[in-house]
Amino acid sequence: MKIEFSNQKPKYIEIFDKIAKDINDGILKGGDKLPSKRVLAMDLNVSVNTIMNAYDLLLEEGYISSSLKKGYYVEKQLLVNKKVEIKKENLIKKDKPLYDFTTQSIEGFTNTSFRKILRAKISDDEFINKTEGFGDIELRRVIAAHLKENRGIIADASHIVIGNGLEMLERILNAANIKSLTLENPGYHKLALIAKNLGFEVNYQELDDFGVSIPKYKTILYTTPFNQFPTGVKMSITRKKELLSYAEEYNTYIIEDDFDAEFRINSSPTTSLYTINPSYVIFFSTFTENIYPGLRIAYIILPDSLYDTYLSLYKGYSQSVSTLEQLALKDFILEGYYESHINKTKRRYIEKRNLIISLFKNDNRFLLEEKKNYLSILVHIKTNKKDKEIKDILKEKGIHIQLLSDFDINHKDSKTLILGYTAISKENIIKGIQIIKDAI
Repeated sequence: MKIEFSNQKPKYIEIFDKIAKDINDGILKGGDKLPSKRVLAMDLNVSVNTIMNAYDLLLEEGYISSSLKKGYYVEKQLLVNKKVEIKKENLIKKDKPLYDFTTQSIEGFTNTSFRKILRAKISDDEFINKTEGFGDIELRRVIAAHLKENRGIIADASHIVIGNGLEMLERILNAANIKSLTLENPGYHKLALIAKNLGFEVNYQELDDFGVSIPKYKTILYTTPFNQFPTGVKMSITRKKELLSYAEEYNTYIIEDDFDAEFRINSSPTTSLYTINPSYVIFFSTFTENIYPGLRIAYIILPDSLYDTYLSLYKGYSQSVSTLEQLALKDFILEGYYESHINKTKRRYIEKRNLIISLFKNDNRFLLEEKKNYLSILVHIKTNKKDKEIKDILKEKGIHIQLLSDFDINHKDSKTLILGYTAISKENIIKGIQIIKDAI
């Protein structure tokens, strides 16, 4: 037996790896006798103890067996055909686009207070323990207080469940036991994938000037009433009451996604569906966009009618968000840093927003809907080009952007850009918009 030691691992591990590989590859077959410890030690110029450690590992894993005074023998093994294909393109790190006009990421995170709190929590033993399945109770109480003060929503902290994003709604859909989900169109359709994986029927409701239209069948309706994504439509109070009346009539639920509520511009928070009638509303919100995308913390408020079912189904489940992040977020909100962060971020976004509006001013090829969305601006283009052609042209120019049709289930041509500004600097906004103007 020959082994060229790499010295990257202990020698007994390299001997173990070599013999195990020969057995797995069928070079050493069941019943073959291995060299004695002393003979192999001499052949490989290592100590007998090194060989003994390698053989002990092989014995422990069942590769070989030993017989008193007879030596070590290979155990009969099944041969496993393995095909490993490594796709090189998967190993290439994708460069961040220079002109990123999407809303899925941010330009940078500079909040020193949150970093300071994280460091303090790491040096504290409190973060090493798990929290209960619903999440840290103190964080849930802080969220309840924040909702009351900022959104006028009265919620019992025991009914708040912490999770890691929209994916946590998978459990809600399962607990509701209504095998139909309806989404807004155009809209954010990630929940459709989750629902389909659960075997749900997925439907879509169109929008009008007052919000999502009322379904005529029993279904769980997912809606973004405060600021509909991507159109920016604000649901009227009349439509909200109509939806709640529908939910009561069909004995179903509405998932209310509080999308963009923290970044409202010069407007007070509108009345939430949950506030009007919490019996039929599953309230959902997230800190992902409000702080930074890598912080995967969201929460839901369970209606009373779902609480017992949810608890019985998931009381044994572990919490999906780390204790460290939960405790840091709790202090971040409690000590007033979160509100300060939102205000600073909002000011920065308003500056970018005003810059974009000024750059399109007096250019009659583009029509801006500047009073709808809060983290993006809808830009209608006067052109004969199709949406796919527009997107291909801009992609070739280094512009990463989404169109309204990207969020339409039928990809209906819109000639409308969704111009986000959370991930791009002011300097690149100026350069990027000039590229857009020149390209179209």
